[in-house]
Amino acid sequence: MKILFIHPPASNITGRSNTNSPVLGVLYLTTILNEAGYNTRMLDADRLEMTWEELKNRLLWEKPDVIGLTSTTLGMGILYKTAELCREALPEAVIIAGGHGPTLEPEKTLKDCPAIDILGLNECELVIVGLINCLANKGDLSLIKGIAYRPDKQSIKINELESVVTDLDSLPIPNYDLMEPAFSHYVGVHGYWEGIEMPNAVMMGSRGCPHRCIFCCNANKTPRFRSAKNIVDEIEHYKKKFNIKSVQLYDNEFVGMTAAQNKWVIEICDEIISRGLNDLGYICQGRCSRFIESEVLKKMYEAGFRWIWWGVESGSQKILDRIQKDLRIEDVVNTFAITKKSGIKSLMFIMTGFPDETKEDFRATCRLIERVKPDKLRVHITTPLPGSKLYAELYKNNQIEIFDYSKYDTRETVIHRTNESSRSEIKARYQYLLFRYEFDRKYVIKQIFKLIFSIEGWQKLLLKIKTFWKNTI
Repeated sequence: MKILFIHPPASNITGRSNTNSPVLGVLYLTTILNEAGYNTRMLDADRLEMTWEELKNRLLWEKPDVIGLTSTTLGMGILYKTAELCREALPEAVIIAGGHGPTLEPEKTLKDCPAIDILGLNECELVIVGLINCLANKGDLSLIKGIAYRPDKQSIKINELESVVTDLDSLPIPNYDLMEPAFSHYVGVHGYWEGIEMPNAVMMGSRGCPHRCIFCCNANKTPRFRSAKNIVDEIEHYKKKFNIKSVQLYDNEFVGMTAAQNKWVIEICDEIISRGLNDLGYICQGRCSRFIESEVLKKMYEAGFRWIWWGVESGSQKILDRIQKDLRIEDVVNTFAITKKSGIKSLMFIMTGFPDETKEDFRATCRLIERVKPDKLRVHITTPLPGSKLYAELYKNNQIEIFDYSKYDTRETVIHRTNESSRSEIKARYQYLLFRYEFDRKYVIKQIFKLIFSIEGWQKLLLKIKTFWKNTI
């Protein structure tokens, strides 16, 4: 049986690939099936910027028996189109889809896209070999946990979920030799980060996040951790094989969850240092909390950590409480202060457009940014993703105005309103944060020059100034 995993070519819609790093979840499944003896490959059609015709021709040439597709919520439209193309090219192939998007809405996914035969739900590493064995032997799909499928053309069945992977050390190191394009075709972490040189390897040290933020749709709540040795074994493997210069640890919260996690971080750092791998640059995400300790951050810096990305979201304690962030402003201020003293640089994530967010809450966010002075700021539009408490609340209140998931981009389109703000008012505040704090001066000056050298540009500039003044001052 021949299996081909495909990362759908969103570049056909966006105009270019935004895939900077390999899709780890699919690569894990490819590796596991290969080790189980199946002829399995992974094709990143987005990174290759394949046209629909090129992808169809590739399918006709490869002729896989099983096609695996993946998608986030934002990519459901491109997932459907890819599945339909696969069905047209290979009518007899079994098409399986997985990822965050299908997991959140399995029944809707199968109803909206008849081309898909089976959905893999949640984490699929414990499911995938049994599922493929079942298909190879024409077995009973009702016995396979963690899938949704059609027993017949009229009905949909969602089986009992499989448990998540508890022993993360049992997972193999992703085999990049099974993937096209090669590792060297990926640019790594997006943008310029001082101390983070290319090539860059992306990997995970833990899974799961126990927190309860209302905007999050992450179904995996149970934190699980790889051993320090297992993590550093993978880092060492990438350095030997690809001569990497940096590593991005893509954990939900690599540091800041608990005191026990601090001990785990120190073990990783000691292992990195003992093997001489602290010549690499490391980047991770963290949680501003009372568990952030100066000695832990100093050890991280010694091990080569150069950036931590902090999810702050708002500078208003009222809004942090409203979105169940479980953070205190004083912990945010303290985290940024001791991170700076350690030598590690900080990125602050901020969002605007939350329910109950007033102008005063927005001003509080601006004051917090100015107070802690992050090395970088990344601003997003609050976006109620399906599966989140925020989506359920706004949907119930008839405040979601766009249901096209391709627009749920968090950086361009406001898809909802609140009792306090219209979509245009939310967008204006987002743009204010963007131009005042995220973009550097050169970018802002360049945009102003573009505007002032045309009559239409003057009109747009005056309109923007008026909108900013009305909605932010």
